[in-house]
Amino acid sequence: MDEIEYIFSDAMDARVYLREVGRLWVVWMVGLAVILLSHGTLLIVASISVLVGLIVLARPLLPRAEALVPVDRREGGAARAALRGGTTRDRVLRDLAYGDKPMRAALATAELNSGWVAARHSVVAATLVAFVFVVLEPLL
Repeated sequence: MDEIEYIFSDAMDARVYLREVGRLWVVWMVGLAVILLSHGTLLIVASISVLVGLIVLARPLLPRAEALVPVDRREGGAARAALRGGTTRDRVLRDLAYGDKPMRAALATAELNSGWVAARHSVVAATLVAFVFVVLEPLL
């Protein structure tokens, strides 16, 4: 994959991006907590609600991914693209949602402190802890 350069037009654009990502993370963290504490029918309803919420909140990131990758392509055919995580635009969209590079570029453009990086690390760590809990909890 070619190296993508994440550039924001101005400080306001960078702040809008950070707000979009922040909302996505808040819904993810609240949803993750609700899902971990739910059982039965409530678990199904909560899971579907969180999924729909995340899809709605990720929509503003789609035009950014399309602008960064105007011509979407698979690298090496369908099987290789599936093993590598989808098309180039798919990977850029994931990077925009929780990647380090676009966040650091937005922070530099908006001239903000690195508190967002700590928040990103917290979200990733909480997700890993939840995953480990879900995997190990039945074994205990």
